[in-house]
Amino acid sequence: MHPSPRGRSTAVLASAAVVLSLTTMAPTPEPPDRGPRGPVVLRVIDGDTVEVRGDGRVIPDGTVARVRLLEIDTPERGECFSREATARTAELLPTGSRLRTERDVELKDRFDRYLLYVWNERDVFVNESLVRSGHATKVLFEPNDKYWPTMNRAEAAARRTGAGLWSACPAP
Repeated sequence: MHPSPRGRSTAVLASAAVVLSLTTMAPTPEPPDRGPRGPVVLRVIDGDTVEVRGDGRVIPDGTVARVRLLEIDTPERGECFSREATARTAELLPTGSRLRTERDVELKDRFDRYLLYVWNERDVFVNESLVRSGHATKVLFEPNDKYWPTMNRAEAAARRTGAGLWSACPAP
């Protein structure tokens, strides 16, 4: 005995409903993991400036740009402790590593450098770490002052313990 045309259409509709419900209930596949995001360190220029390739968040994707670390200052080339400061920054921000960045009020300085707070892949706040270890001093670039209390505490600790340049360099 063959099912009636009405019975066949009911069976087809029921099958379609089951297939439709299964496909709508199936989890949507996640996009492939593209790895960690953030600008990539290309090189350390000196203790407070690095060159990066942007990731499209703060710095346009693929753009090679200089980043000036906010609220810190390291000795300039040829000054006491400049080599050590640059070497420490290179340890914290190795070539090829990715950064997490945060901006403040002003994004760029008069030299077209991005003014940023930076965390490395180990989630170390690099700006603060350089001050706390005595590789940098605190300096205020108004109106960019988001972490100023943090920098004050870090420098006070470095001075108290004679860390880095606080014991290695003669007082001006």
